[in-house]
Amino acid sequence: MTDTAQQTHAAAASLASALIDDPFYRSVTVACGEDESARLAMLTTYFELALVEGFQAGRVDMADGFGHGAAIWTTDAPLPLRQAAYAQREVGLRELLGPQGSANFTAIVANMEHALAQHALQDAWYLSIAGIAPAAQGRGLGASVLAPGLAAVDQAGAVCFLETYNQRSLPFYGRLGFTVAGRYAEAVTGADYWLMLRQPIRPAMPD
Repeated sequence: MTDTAQQTHAAAASLASALIDDPFYRSVTVACGEDESARLAMLTTYFELALVEGFQAGRVDMADGFGHGAAIWTTDAPLPLRQAAYAQREVGLRELLGPQGSANFTAIVANMEHALAQHALQDAWYLSIAGIAPAAQGRGLGASVLAPGLAAVDQAGAVCFLETYNQRSLPFYGRLGFTVAGRYAEAVTGADYWLMLRQPIRPAMPD
């Protein structure tokens, strides 16, 4: 395994451990039942697929040199490139998640896209996945892994958004310039999630 592959796998494992209790990820790994070790392994592969998609057609920032977490963005890359990368990931997800997990994934994504429609975010950047391994939290890695992507968003003059099922994360994202744009009930997970938007921050002009 190359150094890049090792770091990608480590980052995927960190994301899995950080997000294993998220209602979305529990719903798509329903095939694991109550086997948490199997769920962790499935989610590690899930995030490896997401990282590959990000490298191909978006943006990926690693938390540090040890694979303790990552942030994955959908950017303003050409639409055909994004569509091709997403389609490739979908093939892997269908095989990974099984029939019910795949059905849950498709239904949740459709529900969330329906809620997004009223916000006209077609040209916005999307922070699709972000997480830090629990053992590495509390060191400022969450803010540092998001800083390069947010700087790129600002450089592009773009709006960005995220969705989170974790109400406790709202103040953290608020400190980074995101504001809550809506709270939605999602039928498949049976849980609420929050949509947060961030306007680009213009650099201060010199006096």
